[in-house]
Amino acid sequence: MKVLLVLGLVLGAFLRLGSYQGSANEIKESPSINPKPNQLELSLVADKRIYKRDDYFRLHAMLTNTDYANDIFVYGTLGWGYSASLSFTLRDSSGREIHPQIFPDDLTPPISPDDATAFVKLRPKHYLGTDLVAKLDLLNLSKPGKYSVFVEYHSPIPGTEVKLSPFWGKDRGTIKSNVVWIEVVR
Repeated sequence: MKVLLVLGLVLGAFLRLGSYQGSANEIKESPSINPKPNQLELSLVADKRIYKRDDYFRLHAMLTNTDYANDIFVYGTLGWGYSASLSFTLRDSSGREIHPQIFPDDLTPPISPDDATAFVKLRPKHYLGTDLVAKLDLLNLSKPGKYSVFVEYHSPIPGTEVKLSPFWGKDRGTIKSNVVWIEVVR
């Protein structure tokens, strides 16, 4: 009986040791440990999932430096609209695009290349964020149903006009966010 108990304990120790080694290997091979330098991510969070037709919709947008070691500069004002840095797309549950009654279109003021105060240095794993707040009826989301929203970040300033480095400029393209689903009820 004692022999079986000892063999069980030894076998358990080997199995436990093997599982720890497997976990360590998984961590070493994880792609998030060695990210691409100066990578940005755009993420969205809605303040709730279910809205009544007369509610305000609040969407939090966060531009994050996902790099573990390098800083990156971005334009410091996150505005909504095609002339600014964030634009959103709304769709119904069938995938049909919903066109809002009003669409915010903040303007990017002219910037001197020597004015570093217009930019933010995002340290590793830090973010810059803003909110979109609007009545559901102004977004054409007053009918009951499920809707999705995603946002794209596009720097309003070309990288060639900024002396800070590394800078995420218009020439680096757009960054798409995750998709957020909401439901409008009566």
